[in-house]
Amino acid sequence: MSVEIYWGSGSPFAWRVLLAAEVKGVPYTSHLLSFQARDHKAPAFLAINPRGKVPVLKDGDRVVTESMAIMHHLDAIGGGPSLFGTTADERTAVWEWSSRILYDLEEAVDAFTRPLIFAKPGSNPGEAAMAALPRLQAELAGFEAVLADRKWLCDGDAPSAADLAAFPFLMNIGRAVGKDAARGLELPFTPLSAHYPNLAAWQARIEALPGYERTYPPHWREG
Repeated sequence: MSVEIYWGSGSPFAWRVLLAAEVKGVPYTSHLLSFQARDHKAPAFLAINPRGKVPVLKDGDRVVTESMAIMHHLDAIGGGPSLFGTTADERTAVWEWSSRILYDLEEAVDAFTRPLIFAKPGSNPGEAAMAALPRLQAELAGFEAVLADRKWLCDGDAPSAADLAAFPFLMNIGRAVGKDAARGLELPFTPLSAHYPNLAAWQARIEALPGYERTYPPHWREG
C-alpha cells in the first residue's frame, strides 16, 4: 500500500520530500494542494495537520508533518542506500550538513529570493536582494569548495538527505534570478556553471536521478 504525500508546488520543503520518495522507490499517492486556493488552510487539510503547512505524509494511521522527519520515514520504508547513513561517521556527516542547510543555507537563500519572487508594489526588491547577496555567496562558496572533489555533499556513492534537502533551495535561486524584479541587477548566478561549476555539476546529477521529473514544481513549467 502506498503512502500519501500532501504537497504544494514550489515549496522547497515539499520538493525535498518528493525527491526522497523517488530516490527510495516508495510508491505514493500525490495530493497537490493549491496555495492560491488556500487548500492548506481548508478544514479537511487542517484536520490532518492543524498547522496548515506542507508537506505532510500519511502512512496508515501515522501522520508526519516535518520535511526532514518525513525523509527519515521514507528512508526507513524504502529501498536502496540509506539517505541518513549506516555508520556513525556517515550519520554524523549527514546531520552536520543537514544542520548547516536548515540553519544557514535556508535563511540565506530565503533572504535573497523572497524579495524577488514575491515583489510587492512600492517595495524595492532589488535593494533587499543585493543586501542579502554577500551572505548567500558565502554559503554557496562553502558548498562549491566541498564539491570540488566529491559527487555528493557527504562524499558517498549516492545522494544523502543533505543533498536532497539543499537542492530545492539552490533551484529557488535560479527561479528568483529569472523574475522581473531581478532585471538590471548584477547577480553572479547566470549561468550557474560560470560562477559555481561544482554546484552546477551537482545540480545536474540530481536532475538526472530517476523520477526527478515527477518532483519538478508544475507551476514552474508555466513560467
